[in-house]
Amino acid sequence: MLDMLLQWYRRRFTDPQAIALLAILVAGFCILYFLNGILAPLLVAMVLAYLLEWPTVRLQHVGLSRTLSVSVVLIIFAGILLLGMFVIAPVTWQQGVNLMTDLPSMLNRFYDFAATLPKRYPALVDAGIIDMMAENMRSKLSGLGESVVKYSLASLVGLLTLAIYLILVPMMVFFLLKDKEQMLNAVRRILPRDRGLAGQVWVEMNQQVTNYIRGKVLEMIIVGVATYLVFW
Repeated sequence: MLDMLLQWYRRRFTDPQAIALLAILVAGFCILYFLNGILAPLLVAMVLAYLLEWPTVRLQHVGLSRTLSVSVVLIIFAGILLLGMFVIAPVTWQQGVNLMTDLPSMLNRFYDFAATLPKRYPALVDAGIIDMMAENMRSKLSGLGESVVKYSLASLVGLLTLAIYLILVPMMVFFLLKDKEQMLNAVRRILPRDRGLAGQVWVEMNQQVTNYIRGKVLEMIIVGVATYLVFW
């Protein structure tokens, strides 16, 4: 068994390219594991940069410069997001207000319906279970106000984090798109020289990540449109 492991080690790790790939993977894993909280805005910006790279390249093919293409794409993307927020946010807020207003009457109607079940199906439903369920629901509702207050206080930190994201993420997306080649060249300079295998893995991984992000966005659009049509 030990000889098999030694042979596998010699076969796999005597190649400098394999060692370089392993070192890059270990370093990347350690950075993401220990600094994931700090790097969260950067990771969000990278995902958006992957998503917006395709329209940026298309505009470059039309004849626009890289900087102008990035600016146009980001303005259009921000406009779509703001339009969605202005359209969806008021509807969502009104639906939430309506739900909180109608919730007591909905629960009362549910309790009235549940109270008739022991009489209609005495062999299947026990009256004690219905009373226990009603009492449990009342206790949950009585603690709902306290939970809302705690959530509101905790959400202040979330709002501050969101405000930071709204400032940092667009700036990072702009520079990730605008200075993409310069950043990649800077990364190449600090990587090992003998990295042919790592470069091949990077090309394949880059294509797969791009396909995954685009596929997820397309999936969200399809699910959103289908859901809207069904509920409409």
